[in-house]
Amino acid sequence: MTIAITAVFAALLGAAGPAVLRRIPEPANADSDKLPYAVLAEVRGLSVGLALTSALMAGIVAWRIDHVELLPVWVLVAAAGSWLAFIDWHTRLLPFAIVAPTYLLTLPLVALGALLLQDPQVLVHALVANVVVYVVFRVLHRIGRGAFGFGDVRLSGVLALALGALGASEVIVGMYAGFIIGAVFGLGLARLRIVDPKSYAFGPYMIVGAVVGAAWGPSFYAV
Repeated sequence: MTIAITAVFAALLGAAGPAVLRRIPEPANADSDKLPYAVLAEVRGLSVGLALTSALMAGIVAWRIDHVELLPVWVLVAAAGSWLAFIDWHTRLLPFAIVAPTYLLTLPLVALGALLLQDPQVLVHALVANVVVYVVFRVLHRIGRGAFGFGDVRLSGVLALALGALGASEVIVGMYAGFIIGAVFGLGLARLRIVDPKSYAFGPYMIVGAVVGAAWGPSFYAV
């Protein structure tokens, strides 16, 4: 029942993606060939696709984690993550107008989960993970010569908050899984000439990696 409820809420929020896309402003420094967000919002079947993707990701996390008090965090992360993955895939951008509110909502949801669990360490661990992961991605952005966009850096902080509330192993596996999935699928898609190997969206892999970390982090880390 908990899994079903979590998936339904995530699906409802995920389905709002097209409405969100129609309202976010275009970046001032966007390339001339960038698809406008309003055009992306009109993709056929987008609401259904985002709803199903959100439900799947949130449902997987709900199936695997023990603390229902933290599931609202993953309803938000799954839904907003589905929007961001879709946008990043088509534009190579992660809009600040979505990432920032997601961060601002994730933090109080983690705090609420810590309160319900009567465990302040949940919030402490989430904040520590947020700072450490953000710094790591900031450094990678600086030395990576374009391998990561600054949107990826911002998104890493959001995902670290959600993963950090679950534990250190979830953070390590979740972040590392994003790199592994991105390398494997990115290389495969580049070989098939579906994506440009020098410029492809990393955000979707980060989000899928975070779900893997939340769901199976302790298991992988134990091995």
